[in-house]
Amino acid sequence: MAYQNVSTPRFYISWGDYWKAIGASIPARNTIRPTVTNSITLTSEGNWYRFWYPYNYPPYDSAPAGINWCAVLNHNLTEDYRFIIKQYTPDSAQSFTGAPLETDVNISPGNVRLNGFSLGTRATAWDDMGVSGVNIQTGVGTVTQAPVSSDITFKIGCMVYGKYYDMPVAPDLSLSLEHDYSGIKKTTSMSGASFSNANWIKPPKWGDLEAWQLGEQPRNYSGRRVWDLSFSYISDSNLEPRNYTGTQLDDDFFLVQNDANWFENVLHYTMGGHLPFIFQPDNSAYFQISGQGTGLVNHVPEFAICRFDMNSFSREQVAPGVYNIKIKVKESW
Repeated sequence: MAYQNVSTPRFYISWGDYWKAIGASIPARNTIRPTVTNSITLTSEGNWYRFWYPYNYPPYDSAPAGINWCAVLNHNLTEDYRFIIKQYTPDSAQSFTGAPLETDVNISPGNVRLNGFSLGTRATAWDDMGVSGVNIQTGVGTVTQAPVSSDITFKIGCMVYGKYYDMPVAPDLSLSLEHDYSGIKKTTSMSGASFSNANWIKPPKWGDLEAWQLGEQPRNYSGRRVWDLSFSYISDSNLEPRNYTGTQLDDDFFLVQNDANWFENVLHYTMGGHLPFIFQPDNSAYFQISGQGTGLVNHVPEFAICRFDMNSFSREQVAPGVYNIKIKVKESW
């Protein structure tokens, strides 16, 4: 993304964070917390390590529909391994990496190239989540799907997944990007000397690397980023559901799901700013960096772990069924 410009933002919502917040038994490593490094061991004669193996999803009324993105944050995996997410129903099993990916970061396709993080978006989401008998497995496995000959230990911060939401329009020109340094406290002595103490000056490292760093590629960080964004002329159907039951009737009075909208897909599952999400300021910005012995690593956009820095969300009607909204997104750790 050239010069940190904002185009059409994308919000990656984490199902693990939401499920844990409503009381489901979700391991912390399936929530967005990459600063805590977990050591995991793939035992000999095994071909993948399971992060989580629940028997069922949380109750259907609390389970969102579909997975179309998955990420491993803070890892030291090599190109011989890949991350796996599988959905099991009573009759079938599907693999995240077995389906076409729209975009991938540090996946080629499915095997990891550099230390740091990996993220992939799936062309078609699994829309049958929440069906009785469904469960999900996440883990790391060998590319060849062959068992390893000896125990291998990896370091991984977290493995998260969910469904992303793209804003229906680009933000207005009246937007701002702020670099916040409120972690630095400055004082002046009676003699006029200046002193400062820095509680923080940038996001904490993910293991041995900076946040969102890939391999030995440099990642300059300073301050906490804050985006103030305004969006104009958004239709009512893109902002709120027809009703809060999550369903509507079509012309033949059949019950159908509401269209994707800001409230149901973002505000509800982030609890209005309580839960973190991954923010991508420009969903179309991808560029190339050099790999380590593997050529080029494609598609590396700008990411940030964020929360909404607002106490309320309002919309202003500017025409029948058309509204303006403002949001403030703040980098979080």
